[in-house]
Amino acid sequence: MLGGVHYRFFFNRGFHSYMQRAPKDYALVSLKGGLMGVADTVPGVSGGTVALVTGIYEELIHSLARIGPARIQDLRESGIAGLWRSINASFLLAVFLGMIVAVIAVAELMNWLLTHHRLLLWGFFFGLILASVPLVAWRMRDWRGGHVGWAGSGVLIGLGVTLLVPATTPDALWMIFLAGMIAICAMVLPGISGSFLLLILSKYETMVQAVVERDLLVILVFMAGALVGVLAMARALAALFRRHHDATIALLTGFMAGSLNALWPWQHGISQGGFSVHYWPWQFESVAGESAQVTGVLVSFVLGLVLIACFAPFERARHRQVT
Repeated sequence: MLGGVHYRFFFNRGFHSYMQRAPKDYALVSLKGGLMGVADTVPGVSGGTVALVTGIYEELIHSLARIGPARIQDLRESGIAGLWRSINASFLLAVFLGMIVAVIAVAELMNWLLTHHRLLLWGFFFGLILASVPLVAWRMRDWRGGHVGWAGSGVLIGLGVTLLVPATTPDALWMIFLAGMIAICAMVLPGISGSFLLLILSKYETMVQAVVERDLLVILVFMAGALVGVLAMARALAALFRRHHDATIALLTGFMAGSLNALWPWQHGISQGGFSVHYWPWQFESVAGESAQVTGVLVSFVLGLVLIACFAPFERARHRQVT
């Protein structure tokens, strides 16, 4: 099943119905892509999480998975128009256009919030992601005992990734390519942000410097790795959704829950592994020498919960329509 829709239905009927969206529908898709872009600007937050919550995740995965050599036949038989339809390109264009515009528009704002209101921002996203976990779990058509194990495995994997220590890696181009492949998982795997994975690979500063200095070779190699990575990951996830839909949703739900560790508001200092240490609010004040802003963080946390609570009925209604 695909979000309650059979896989064959998705590609034989559902996939084509998606391609018949009205312009206003694509505007909504771009808005969701924009929300993905906003999420990706915050360390510890994944655009994939937003895609999963807003209901475009599986279509995004299956559309990306259709990109490959097999589409050459579509090009030969139906031309550019046929190729465009076969990969759901209008949808992909709307998503990525929204992401790019959002990143450009809010990057400076998010940087300011992280600098001046870090605790409040993390509190908001902690509440938002926490409330999203049951919303994503609703996509399962038949919850079974075995899925608890998949969800538990997801929690352990998500938590484990947040506890990884930075590795010393070479600055060779092959490593830049590999870093691009791994970091792009942030877009297709809900939970961990691409910037977090780059930190683990000790390539975050390398890529920031490459962008600042307009190092086109490094940027292009990184983008090539990202392209290969996203297409490979999309194919793998599409196969999992096709064969084990509910187990995959359970795994991703657990992964989201486990990755909440990266968004704990009261982090400070550097541990032996290289990442901030987590504290309780009363500990944070004495260690960090600054206010824990407990009231503000709780208000931000509740706002995140409320936002998802307001969104949930619409998502449930949309989900029932395609079931």
